[in-house]
Amino acid sequence: MKVRVEKLQRKDLKEAIEVYDENHQLKTNMNKLFSIYDKIDENPLYHNIVAKVDEKIVGFATVMIHYDIVEELRPFLTVWNFGVKKEYRRRKIGTEMFRYIDFFAKENNCAFITLIAESDNVIAQKFYESLHYDKAAGYVKFIEKK
Repeated sequence: MKVRVEKLQRKDLKEAIEVYDENHQLKTNMNKLFSIYDKIDENPLYHNIVAKVDEKIVGFATVMIHYDIVEELRPFLTVWNFGVKKEYRRRKIGTEMFRYIDFFAKENNCAFITLIAESDNVIAQKFYESLHYDKAAGYVKFIEKK
């Protein structure tokens, strides 16, 4: 099985969002999807990615570069919305996606990568830890939690 990881293209948007939506109770607002995508697609700080197997999208993640104004002034990268279709898990697709993310971070001179993940997803946490992500001090405040 050959996995290809690449930047999300507009034509693949709905299929990519299905990967996210199948794993979450709160679903994507499809009426706003394309207008929001169009706002961020040309922004080089945003880099939504997909994993494809036989041209089928089986993984999705949002990656964003943040520029820092302290210390060495190097940017850092945040990953969120990461997911792989259930029937494709445990086939190294997530590992390939993170290999791509690591390369992208190095290519952009990032000092570190942050990862936003659900606190109750123990299986995903073990996967992230296997990739050398540390569960370090960090907090998220939801402005409006549903």
